[in-house]
Amino acid sequence: MLEKDYQILRIAELYYKQSYSQQQIATMLGTSRPTVSRLLNEAKEKGIVEININTPVNINYDLSTDLKEKFKLKDVLVVNANDNNESLAVSQVGQVAARLDMSVIKDDMVIGVSFGKHVKHVIESIPYRKMDNIRAVQLVGALGNGDPNTDGPELVIDLANRLNGEYRYINSPAVVDDINLRNSLLSQNQIKRTLELINQCDVAIHGIGSLDEENSSLKRSGYIDERLRNKYKDAGAVGHILGHLIDSHGKLVKETGFYTIGGSLDMLKDVEWSIGVATKMIKYKAVFAAIEGKYINCLVINDSLARKLLEE
Repeated sequence: MLEKDYQILRIAELYYKQSYSQQQIATMLGTSRPTVSRLLNEAKEKGIVEININTPVNINYDLSTDLKEKFKLKDVLVVNANDNNESLAVSQVGQVAARLDMSVIKDDMVIGVSFGKHVKHVIESIPYRKMDNIRAVQLVGALGNGDPNTDGPELVIDLANRLNGEYRYINSPAVVDDINLRNSLLSQNQIKRTLELINQCDVAIHGIGSLDEENSSLKRSGYIDERLRNKYKDAGAVGHILGHLIDSHGKLVKETGFYTIGGSLDMLKDVEWSIGVATKMIKYKAVFAAIEGKYINCLVINDSLARKLLEE
C-alpha cells in the first residue's frame, strides 16, 4: 500500500463506515472538503471502496464512533479482538495503529515513540517507505532489561529505518531513584538536545501502562516490584505514560525515588497526533486517566476495553 493510500483508506472508513460528512472529515484531518471528495473518488478508482471497505482486520466502527464522540478525540479505532488471545489482540491492534500512523505521517515530521510490546507491534507493521526528512525520537529512557525488541532504543532505530529517517535516542534509564542523578542526566548535552527534539514532535506513538496489571512493562524491566506497585496504587496511581505515574484524573503522581528521564506529560498535550495504543479490559482505569489528562487525542484499542470505557 502506497503512503497516500493510508490516508485514502482512513477517509473512506470515516465517510462510508462511520457516517461523517465530508466537511467533518476535512476539519478532523486538517484539509479541505474538495480534497476529501477527490480522495473518496480515488478510493473507488483504486478498489479500496467497493461494496465493503477492505480492511485487513475486523474493526468495530460503531464502537469507534461512540468512543470518539463520547471523549471528543480526534480519531478512534476499535479492533474486534478478544482478551483471551492476548498475542493476537496486541498484533491486530498494532496493525491498525500503524495504518492510522501512516495516514497522518508526512515528510519533515518528528515522530516520537515510547516502549513496550504494543508499540513494538505498531512499528513492525509500518511498511518501509522512502520519505524525506523524518526524525524519529525516543520519548523516554531505556528499560534496560527484559525483551530488547520492546525497548525504546531498538524501536526508534527500527522506525527510522522504515521511514528513511534519522533517529535520536535517550542514553539513560527510563527511571532513576535519585533526584540528583536525574538532574545530572537532564543537564547532559546529548539528553538536553533529545528533549528539545521531543518537544517538536508532530506524532507520538505510545502505550498506556496499568498498575492493575501484575506484570506491566515497568515491573518486567525491574523498575517496580510488587511492594512498590501497591505503594504507588495506595498513593492514587492507576497507570503510567512515558514512565510517569498518573492518577484516575490524569494528574501526575509524584513519588520519592521514582524520577523519569524523558518527555513530560504536558508535552503530549501539544502533539498534533498523540496516539495511545492498548488492549485488555484491565487497563480501562489507566486509559480513562490518559484521556482525562488529555495525553492522547487518538486511541487504538480492542473491543472489550472499548466497552468498559463506554461504561465510565
